[in-house]
Amino acid sequence: IVPVSEWIKGEMQLSFLKDANFQVIHNGINLDNFQICDAESIRAKYGLGNRHVILGVASIWMEEKGWDDFMQMAPLLRDDEVIVLVGVTEEQKKKLPANVIGISRTENVHQLAELYSAAVAFVNPTWQDNYPTVNLEAIACGTPVVTYRTGGSIEVITEDTGRIVEQGDVAGLLEAVREIAEKGKVQYTAKCRAFALENFRKEDRYADYLKLYENITVR
Repeated sequence: IVPVSEWIKGEMQLSFLKDANFQVIHNGINLDNFQICDAESIRAKYGLGNRHVILGVASIWMEEKGWDDFMQMAPLLRDDEVIVLVGVTEEQKKKLPANVIGISRTENVHQLAELYSAAVAFVNPTWQDNYPTVNLEAIACGTPVVTYRTGGSIEVITEDTGRIVEQGDVAGLLEAVREIAEKGKVQYTAKCRAFALENFRKEDRYADYLKLYENITVR
C-alpha cells in the first residue's frame, strides 16, 4: 500500500490493514509551472499595492478548508496587510470584508504562480487534509507556508519553508505570517525553491513508483 503521506500511513496502520506492507511516496508537482515569478503585474491587476499579501487557495472554500478562520483573521489585519483567497464563489464574494480580496479562479497556471510569488506567506488553515498540493505549489514559488497542525499538511514544513500553528489559533497564524514578514520573505525564497527542487519534482516521484514496481516484480 502506497500512502501519499506519513499521516495517512499512520491512520491506515490503526485499521484492519495494519499488517500490510507500506511505502510512503509523496505527490510531486510540475516545477516548470510553479516557480518564482515577477509579481508586479499581478499586484497591479488586483490592486494589492505594497501590502503584505496573505494568500489562501482552495478548489472549494468551506469550513474544513479554513474559510471561517480567514474570516476571523480579517478584523485582526493591519492597514499594510491584505488577504487574497483564490477559489471563492460569487456568493462568497458578496460576504467578504474590504480587506479580503476574493478571486473565483485564475486565468492560467502562470497567474496562480504569480499570486504565490506575490504573497509574503501562504496560509493553509485546513482542518482536514492528507498532503495538500497547494503547500507544495507555494513553496515551489519561493513562498513559506503557515499551516495548522493537520494531517499531512505539516510534512513539508521546516524552519526554512514555513511555520506550524495549532488548530484554531487564528492569532497564531497571523503572528507567524508577521514573523516571516519581519524577518523578510527574501530570507526564505531561495531555500523554499531549493527544498522544492529536492523533494517535489514529479519526475522523481514517478521514478519512486517505477522502482517500487521493479522491486515487487523481482520478488
